[in-house]
Parts: sequence; structure tokens; C-alpha cells
Amino acid sequence: MKFKAIILLLFCQYIATAQTPSDSTQNLNQVTVTAFEAQRNISEVAAPVHVIDAKSIERFDNNGILPILNQYPGVRMEERSPGSYRISIRGSSVRSPFGVRNVKVYWNEIPFTDANGVSYFNLLDINSLGSMELLKGPSASIYGAGMGGVILLDGKAAQVADQKRNKLELKTHFGSFNTQNRSLSFSTASEKANTYLSYSHARTDGYRDHSKMRRDVLNYRTSLYLTDKYTLHLNSFYSDLYYQTPGGLNLDQKNENPRWARQATNFTPSSEEQNAAIYQKLFSLGVSQEVKFNDRFTSTISLFGNATKLQNPFITNFEKRDQKSIGARNKNVFVLSENRVKTKAVLGLEYQKTSSKFEVYDNNGGQTGDVQFIESVDAFQGSIFGQLEAELPSKVFLTAGLSLNKQSYDYDREGGLKIKSETSGVPVMPRFSILKSFNPALSIFGSIGRGFSPPTVQEVVTIFHPLANIARLNAETGTNYELGIKGSKSGLTYQINAYSLQLNDAIVRGSIDDEDIFTNAGKASQKGLELLLDYEKSISTKATLHLLFSADLKDYEYLEFTDNENIFDGNLIPSVPKKTFNFSVDYAHASGIFWNNNLNFTDEIPLNNANTVYSEKYFLLNSRIGWQKKIDTWLLKVYAGGENLLDQDYSLGNDINAFGSRYYNPSPKRNWNGGVSLAFSF
Repeated sequence: MKFKAIILLLFCQYIATAQTPSDSTQNLNQVTVTAFEAQRNISEVAAPVHVIDAKSIERFDNNGILPILNQYPGVRMEERSPGSYRISIRGSSVRSPFGVRNVKVYWNEIPFTDANGVSYFNLLDINSLGSMELLKGPSASIYGAGMGGVILLDGKAAQVADQKRNKLELKTHFGSFNTQNRSLSFSTASEKANTYLSYSHARTDGYRDHSKMRRDVLNYRTSLYLTDKYTLHLNSFYSDLYYQTPGGLNLDQKNENPRWARQATNFTPSSEEQNAAIYQKLFSLGVSQEVKFNDRFTSTISLFGNATKLQNPFITNFEKRDQKSIGARNKNVFVLSENRVKTKAVLGLEYQKTSSKFEVYDNNGGQTGDVQFIESVDAFQGSIFGQLEAELPSKVFLTAGLSLNKQSYDYDREGGLKIKSETSGVPVMPRFSILKSFNPALSIFGSIGRGFSPPTVQEVVTIFHPLANIARLNAETGTNYELGIKGSKSGLTYQINAYSLQLNDAIVRGSIDDEDIFTNAGKASQKGLELLLDYEKSISTKATLHLLFSADLKDYEYLEFTDNENIFDGNLIPSVPKKTFNFSVDYAHASGIFWNNNLNFTDEIPLNNANTVYSEKYFLLNSRIGWQKKIDTWLLKVYAGGENLLDQDYSLGNDINAFGSRYYNPSPKRNWNGGVSLAFSF
């Protein structure tokens, strides 16, 4: 607590000397937030939001989204092996054996998270990503269920530059372990349409044995401006992903050879013997119409759906999954007043249905054997939301939101159990926030938000062990209290947020006989302090220096939790480091030379509920140097770089409460990469 007080005191002293708004650098104030339908400068939004633009994404483009997200406090992305991702926003990943959970994801304003509560983030292609917004904490007032936060992804669109409306771009990236990433894109813009089309291919042999990955993605986006009041958007992509799953190692195995895949035991074969892997294909289609009836009323209706097929030969079984999702989202924005007190209202609804069929067989060396069981699940998720926003005199902003949420499952196992279950938790989710902006150098805000996170379908049906029975697995609920300050002065922008979330029925992951099981952990406390400093300065007439520093301090613990054998009250929640720091330094010269650097520190992480095993702390240094030059209508870029330059022994994605103490998924030692991109505008 002393550390928090010192930081707040120093910043209050610093901003107390702020000059008039006209003297302040407008860097932060030029960033527009679209989340919560704000459409305002980030310094006037009463929420912990990070906006990541195309320039920030392209710092380490073609290299995945992980180094981008992990720069920001409160966000942790893990990669246990190529293609196997987990993302946590202000929460633990103890309930995430694979996939993205407890975080709502939108792609071009259309839900990417299905009604099962799962986001297949690893199917997306970074080459087609234009910008991101990260919302931290419960945001159910407008985005439905979820305790962790929301990720808003916006795909690339055509940009008009120097009267050139068409662009053709080719990128190629290569690196250690036979890593490759190639993409080809075409974009075109006119007064009536904006279209972006891309194809990408990525592959790697992986650092560890049995960790190959291949991904092919075709992405299409177009906006048709049919009239000055009516716009039609079409979004579609197809992704074909394959990656081997090497599995975890125990400590002795990790120390003997970190490149091993999971080894055989007296009772189970190895990952390689079972050809453990993920084969997944997904096709997604969304159509949105945006109608601006007048200056005071705009309405958007989106219809969307996707189909995915997944095969997962695992150590103990072979799962085939067939899923189809459909949904609709309606959002209506009303400008109620533009007088002395400006007010705006948002009303809408969101509905999704996902039908899943799970066929589980014995795994005979990567081939299906006898049927273990076949089950089907229909998941329904819906929310009705409303929000009222008022801008009062003296730059005071009030926002009040409310949503009614519901999720239910219809479960049917062939020849056996049938269950209908509603997991609404506390269905009414309010959110209230207030912000006072004194000048561009200082804004202070506070918020209270309530949220809930129902169990995902995999958590419900993975195994019908007594600890994982659907009747005993409740939705997570909790209330988040937040205070923050933000502002911009003399090239420096900053955000400081302190929060406290009291969580009830926290869902945690365990393992029995090598099978995942999930249970409610009673009560948990999640408290944290987040700091982000962003400084950009011209150090000469031809050179610019950009510095970014973030600190994330967490105090997450169980208040009441027992597994019927042990009491874990007061223990740290596993998978959560108490401290992480990130420092980025970018240098750019007018000649086209650039040098980008990232240094990340991650504290030790408890790996089990008993807190008897911890991962080691580590420093991760990545660097890239390159040159880019515009020649007439051509843009050429070449670069070379390295990762884990300090050659640290670390694991970027641990298995929590792992059976057989197989906690570790070792990450690559020092490795190298390079690439070339060429764009032609016409």
C-alpha cells in the first residue's frame, strides 16, 4: 500500500504544475475511444481503456499478438506452444486449459465469443488487424457477460494516401525453428465502397518436440456507403489451423531437457505416441447495416454466424467437435440533448445460440477407437442493455448502464443424462462511472460495476466427475470498485488505476486422473494497481524517441475455498504473478532506420492452489532493427530481430494444478527472425 501511495503522491505533485491546456501536448487527447459508444478523447472516458493503433501493432508485426498485448498492465497473454493461446484480463487463467475465457471478444463490432463463452483467438490473423481497444473489468452494461474485460478488434480497411485509392501489399517473415509467416493483401477505397481482402500462411516447427503449427486465413471486409445515411458492412473469414500439443513437463523433465514433449508413464503414452494435436476449421460471416435516421438517432443491426469443426487427439481420448453459431445484435444511439447538459442514450440487445456435438473416442495413436460417449449441447446467451451518458458543465462526465443477462444450456448425452440449466447468476448488471476533467493534464474518475461470468460449455461437460457436475457449478459474480487518474503533459501521457473486485463462486480448474475438472472456489479477492506511462519526443530534427513503461501489481487471494480435502483460505490464486513490468524503447530516424525494443519482467507465479510450487521470475528482452523507405508509390521495409536475447529459462504458459506435477511448458531460448514487406499504391 505504501508503494501505491508514493506513486499517487508523485503524480499529483507532477500534474499540479500542469500548464494551461494550450501548452499541453495533445498526444493522449488525440486518441479517440469508441468503447461504450463514447466517441470521445480517452482523457474523457471514465474507464480503464487502452487503445492500440496500427503503428503499435506493427512494431513487431508478423510475429503474433502476444508481445503487443503484454505491454499493457492488467493484460496477460500466454502461449504454451505455437497456436495454443490463453488471455487473461485482470483475472486468473486457472479456468483456461485452452482458448480465451472470461473475456468477451468482438471482431468489427460483431461478437467473436460464441454462446459457449469461448473465443478461438488463435484462428485470427495479426496481418489483417488494424486496431484494438482493451476494456478492463466488468463491462456487462453494454457488452454482456464477463468479469475480466472486453477486447474490441477492428480489421484493416483501405486507406487513401496521396490520391492513391488501391494498395497491394506482400509481407514475408522468417525465423528460428523454421518459422514462416507470409501474407498478401489488396485494398481499395472509393466514395461508395471500402474493401480489404487478405490471405496469410503461418507455420513453425516449434522449439519443443511435437510442437509444429500451421495456419491459413482468408479474410474479407467491405463497407458499402449506399447513401449518406445508410451503410452496409460485410465481414467474413475462413481459418484452417493445425498445431501439435506437446503437453506439460514436470520439474525434473524440464531441467533434463526442456525441448521434450510430454513423456510416457507406466499408465499413459506420450504426446508423440498419441499424436496429440488440434485440427480446427472455422468459417465466419457477419452482415451489419448502419442507419443514421438523423443527427440524433443512429441504429445498427448485425446478423452473424459461424461453423467450426475441431478434432483433438489427446492422451486419454480423441474428441471430435462440430459447432454452429448464429446471433444478432442491435444497438441504438440517441442524442437526447446538445444544450448545456449534453446527454446520450444507448439501448440494444444481443442474442446468440451455439449448437455443439461432442464425439469422444479412445485414442489409438492418433486414430479413433471405441466410442467413449457422444453428447450434444445447445447454449443460449442473451442480454438487453441500456446506457445513459451526460456531459455536465465544468467537464464532468456521468455514465450509468444496466443490462439483463441470461445464459442457459440444454445438455443431452446419448443413452444417458439430460439436463436443462440456466446460469443467469445475478441477472441485472449495473455500471456507474463519473469523471472530472480539469485540463488535458489531469482527469480523475471512479466507477462501480457488477458482472457475472457463467461456466463455459467445456467446463460444464468435459467430465461428469462429482466435482464438475453442472448442478454444482455456478456462475462467477462480483462487484468491481475502481479509481483512476489520466492525462497528458509535455509529450508524456499516463494512466493510473486502482481496483478491488470481490468475486463470488470463482471457477477454478483442477485435474483428476488426467481429466480437467472445474469447481467453484467460494470467495476470492482481486486487488490491483496499474500504471502506464507513454512518452514520445523528438530528440533532433530527424529522430524521434518513444518510451512506454507499464507496471501491474496484483494481490489476488482466495478468501474461502476448499477442495473437500484441503482448505486454501488466504492462499494466492495460482497463475497470477504479483508483479509484472514492461519497458519499451523505440527509435525512429527520418532516413527510415528504426529500432524497437521490449523488456518484460514477470514475477514468480504460484502453480497450484496450495502455493507449494512456483515458476521462476524472468526478464524477457526482444529487439528488432530495420529500415523502411517510400520510393514513389512503393513502400519497402526490411528488418531483423531477436527474441529472449537474455537467454532466459522460462515458461510463457504454465499448466495450473496439473496432474502429475506437469506444470511446465518451456518457451524458446534465444532465437532470431527477419522479414521483408513491399507495398504498392496505385
